Amino acid sequence: MNRFVVSDPARCIGCGACRVTCSEAHRKRALRPASRISLVKTREVSAAVTCHQCEGAPCLAVCPEGAIYQERDRLQVDEGRCTGCLLCALACPFGAVYPSAPSTAHVKAAPYSRASSARSAGLLRQKETGAYTGVVVCDLCAKSSDGPRCIAACPTKALALVDEEMLEALGKNRRIEAVERAEAALRGGLPDDAFAGVFDLLEEVDR
Repeated sequence: MNRFVVSDPARCIGCGACRVTCSEAHRKRALRPASRISLVKTREVSAAVTCHQCEGAPCLAVCPEGAIYQERDRLQVDEGRCTGCLLCALACPFGAVYPSAPSTAHVKAAPYSRASSARSAGLLRQKETGAYTGVVVCDLCAKSSDGPRCIAACPTKALALVDEEMLEALGKNRRIEAVERAEAALRGGLPDDAFAGVFDLLEEVDR
C-alpha cells in the first residue's frame, strides 16, 4: 500500500490553508499553480479531499496518453502529455483529480471553450475559455525535501501522512476500543466477572 495524506474531519476547520500552500508550493517549482486538494463543507463538518495514491490507480489506467505515471509511491502528471480529456477525473473514486488551466508547459491539447449547453455539468464545465486544460493530482510534493507541504501548513493538525503500518495500528486500536465499549455495556447489568474471560480472549486474539 502506498502512503497518502488523510484528513480528520473532527479537526478540520475549513480554513483552506492546505489548498493555498499546495498551490504555492507547486507554482514555485514551475508546475501548475493549482491546489491538489479540495474542501468539502457542510453545516456540521468540513474535510479535505485527498488523493489516496491507489495501487493500480484507475486514473493512470484510463489515461489514453500515458500522462499519469507512478514513480515509487506517488502519482505524477506529465503536463506535456496531458490533453485535458478528464477521463482520469471521472475514473477517480475519491474525486481527487482536478481540472486545471492554463498550462505553462508545451501541451498536445487544443484550446477548449466553455460548454455551450446548460445540460453540460460537473467537470466538463470547469474548462476555461481559450486555455490549455489539463489535470493536477497530489504528488506528495515530490520535488520538496520536506514532504507534503499541506500537512505542515494545517493550523489544527487535521492532515497526516499515513502508510500501511499506521493504518494497521489504528485498526487494531479501534477494535480494542470496540471490545472495551461492548464489555462496559454488558457489565452494566451483569456481575463484573461474567464476561471477563471472553473479552480477555478477544483481546489476546487481536494481538
